[in-house]
Amino acid sequence: MFFSLSPLLYLILSILFFRFVWILPYPHPLALFVAGLFAFLQRRTRKSVFLKSSFRKNFFSVLPAMEILFFVGMLIASWAYSGVLVTMIHAGILFLQPDYFLPSLAIVSAIAAMVSGSSWTTAGTLGVALMGVAEVISFPETMAAGAIVSGCYFGDKLSPLSDTTNLASSLTHVPIWKHIQHMLKTTCISFGVAILGFYILNLYVLDSHQNTNLTLKSGVIFSEPNSSISWIKLIPVILVFGSSFFKLHIRISLLLGIVSAIGFSFTERGIQFHILETLVFGFESKTGNAVLDRFLSGGGIVAILPTEILILAAVWFGAVVEGYGYLNEILIQIKVWAKDKWDILLSTMGTSFLLNLVTADQYLSLVIPARAFRSLAEENSIPEKDISRSLEDSGTITSPLIPWNSCGAFMSTSLGVSVMSFFPFVFFNLFHVILSVSLLLIAKNKSKSS
Repeated sequence: MFFSLSPLLYLILSILFFRFVWILPYPHPLALFVAGLFAFLQRRTRKSVFLKSSFRKNFFSVLPAMEILFFVGMLIASWAYSGVLVTMIHAGILFLQPDYFLPSLAIVSAIAAMVSGSSWTTAGTLGVALMGVAEVISFPETMAAGAIVSGCYFGDKLSPLSDTTNLASSLTHVPIWKHIQHMLKTTCISFGVAILGFYILNLYVLDSHQNTNLTLKSGVIFSEPNSSISWIKLIPVILVFGSSFFKLHIRISLLLGIVSAIGFSFTERGIQFHILETLVFGFESKTGNAVLDRFLSGGGIVAILPTEILILAAVWFGAVVEGYGYLNEILIQIKVWAKDKWDILLSTMGTSFLLNLVTADQYLSLVIPARAFRSLAEENSIPEKDISRSLEDSGTITSPLIPWNSCGAFMSTSLGVSVMSFFPFVFFNLFHVILSVSLLLIAKNKSKSS
């Protein structure tokens, strides 16, 4: 069992070494490559054909995410260039009150994700603007990002339009509404606790010396006329969420947002091919306001490249772990350990989390455990809806908490905050995992005592 887990040990040691010895600000890509290399050398005598097929499979599983990231980079740049972002920030300041700012971020993000069915669409569009509001009124960006991610994944988890919700439902042959209903109680409890946590945290921020005049700060920044602000510029936002609601692919939704934003820039500035340079290299804001300029400057394809490198490094690590049999050995040991219904459900959650760590792909963290534990679930007469809920409670919820997972990388890139920085403030995701595991352990102990 130790040798099966050795790649994860190599990964932890590599991260610690590159973070605290070499003092790299972003140690994960290099750590993943080095850990994969050590795991590869440990079993280099095995056939490389398994490594190649595993790499190919993992690469094509994350390729859609990598493509979407490029679209998000261009969307952020085009929205900043055309004034869509600054209009959204202005709207946010008008409607979001500092007294309830963090809870409001979570609730607004949850509603948007539930309507669109996509945590990615919400974070890559509305989330970016909400981070701008936080920047303008000097709210800690790590806390704001945590609230946004919490809301995104609550809404995504309970949306009948969500791809992960539909995937978990179809894998276990549970009707979509029955699946959502079975998740509803624990998910809503977790979100309620998260909202309470954000409210308490909000009070702490307001009581601090630096944030006594948040409303005044926001009023000063937008006190002068700004030609970039126009309510009609919210049309690209409506197009993105409207197309998502009608179940168009996220690529099409983002493309509509990009094209419509470019259209607005053409009406204001005339047809300028400078926009193409902006889409690639990002936007440089020159409003004269340091706070706005710092936030609005960025985006573009080039800004996404570090995240793409991180995902490729994760694909390499996952290919070695899966292709050389480490993952299969771990799954076999888990199956041997699972003795009853509660063990199987806990194993499903644990395996989903492990796959989020190793494969860096949320979909694989749902598909593989569903297939691996299907026969055990049938033998122990476990309701299919329990398996589907366990898949979501771990596979969906933990994916944005891992820096090199495609979901974590996407959230970090879109919101401009590293995963490890916003990790302590993703109250919904953290509490929901703790609650789900605790309920299973309590049920297991009750069954033993009876």
